[in-house]
Amino acid sequence: MASTTARQPTIAFEPDAAVRGLPPGPRIPPALQTILWAAAPTWLMNHCAKRLGDAFTLNLGLGGPTLVMVSDPRAVKMLFTASADVAPKAAETSPVARIMGASSVLVSTGPAHMRQRKLLLPAFHGERIRQHEQVMEDAARRNMAGWSLGKPVRALPPMRAITLDVILRAVFGVEAERMGPLKQAIDEVIDPLHLGTVLRMLSSPPSGERPPGSLGRALDRLDTMIYAEIEHRRAQSDLESRADIMSLLLLARDDEGVGLTDEELRNELVTQLLAGHETAATSLAWALERLVRNPQALRRLIDEVDAQPDGGDEYLTAVINESMRVRPVAPVVFRMLKQELQVGRYLLPADTLTVASVYLTNRSADVYEDPLAFKPERFLESGPETFSWIPFGGGIRRCIGATFAQLEMKVILRTILSELEPRAPDGWRGRRDELTRRPKLILVPSRGATVVWRRRA
Repeated sequence: MASTTARQPTIAFEPDAAVRGLPPGPRIPPALQTILWAAAPTWLMNHCAKRLGDAFTLNLGLGGPTLVMVSDPRAVKMLFTASADVAPKAAETSPVARIMGASSVLVSTGPAHMRQRKLLLPAFHGERIRQHEQVMEDAARRNMAGWSLGKPVRALPPMRAITLDVILRAVFGVEAERMGPLKQAIDEVIDPLHLGTVLRMLSSPPSGERPPGSLGRALDRLDTMIYAEIEHRRAQSDLESRADIMSLLLLARDDEGVGLTDEELRNELVTQLLAGHETAATSLAWALERLVRNPQALRRLIDEVDAQPDGGDEYLTAVINESMRVRPVAPVVFRMLKQELQVGRYLLPADTLTVASVYLTNRSADVYEDPLAFKPERFLESGPETFSWIPFGGGIRRCIGATFAQLEMKVILRTILSELEPRAPDGWRGRRDELTRRPKLILVPSRGATVVWRRRA
C-alpha cells in the first residue's frame, strides 16, 4: 500500500526574492466578494486558490477590510512564529472582543495574553483534564438514551447537547439544579450569534460596548448567572479538592501572586462556553459524516473500540485528526501586522490584515497525497508537519483547550460506537458528501450530519 503520510515541501522561500506588496486578488467586485465570504467561504477560497495560488488578496467591500490570505505551510509558519509585537492576533477590535471580553485569552495580545495563558495552562494540563473522562462518557450515555433508531436524524444537535453538558460539568462544576437555567442562557446567546449580527457589529461602534439587540440582552442574562456562580464558588472552602476548571482558575496565581479578577474569570469562562462546546460538537458531527461515507474506516474504528474498550485509541485519534483536517470547523486564523513582515513570497507592509487559511492549508496537495480523501492512516505514521495541520491554530496562540477538546471528542465517539453504529441514509442524498455551510461563524455540515443509528449486537 502506498504511503499516505504527509509530504514535506523542500523548497525554502528566499528573503532576497520576496515580492514587496500584496498578492493579486480575484476579479470579482468587492461587494460580491463580501457576500461570497459570508455565504460560501469554502467556494471562494477554492476559487481563488485554483486561479491565484497559495496567496491572494480579498477586498471585502461594504465597509469590510482588505485581507491577504495564505495557505502554504511555510508561509503559515512565518506568520504564526512571528513575535507578538510584529504579528499579534487581530482580535482586539473584532466583534469577538465585545462578546468574550478584552482580557480573554482568545482576544488579548502581548504581555496580557501571555499572563492569561500562563494562568490558564495548569487547568488544561493533560493529567488535569483526564479527570473529566467519566463526565464526558456519562454525558454521552445520558443523551444517547433518548436517540431515535432506524430512521434518518441529524447528529449535530445531540453533539451540541453532549458537549454543552460536558462544559458545564467539567469547566463550571455546577450542580444539576443549576444546569437548566445556565443551558438556556447559553442557548439564548448562541442563537442570535449569526453572520448578520457579526456584520452589524462590524459597522457599529467598537470596543467595550455590548453587542446590539437580542444578543446584547442575552449576554447580560448570561453574565448575571456567571457572576453569581463566581461569587458562589469563591465562598466555598473546598476549592483545592475540586477538579472543575473554574475552581482551578480561582486558585491560579501569576508570577506576582495575583489571581484572576471576577471580570477576567468571567471572560475566560464565556470563551470556553462559546468557543469550546460549539467547535467540539461540530467536529464530532463532521467525523460521523465522514465515517458513514467511508465504511472501511468506520469498521476499523469499531473493531478498535471493541478490542480495547478501556482506551486504546490509536486509530480513533487518527480518525478525529483526519476529520479535522479535511473538514475544519474554523476556516481561518487572523493576524494583524504591526510591522513589515515576509509571509511566504510576499513582503507585506505594516497594517496588513493577514489570514492563515486553515481550510486550504489542511488540504494542500503539496503536502498531502489525495488531499480531499478521508484517510485516517495518514496520522498513524509520522503524520504531518506542525504547520501543515492547523485546526487549532499554531505558535504561541495555539488553542489552549486543544487537548481538552481532543480528549472530549475521543471519549464521546468511543462511547457512542460501543453501543450504536451509524450508517448513511438510503438514497442519493445519503451517498453524497454533505456540503459546508456557515449559518454562524463556523463551518457545519449542510444537513446537520444526517445519519441512521442502529443498536449494535
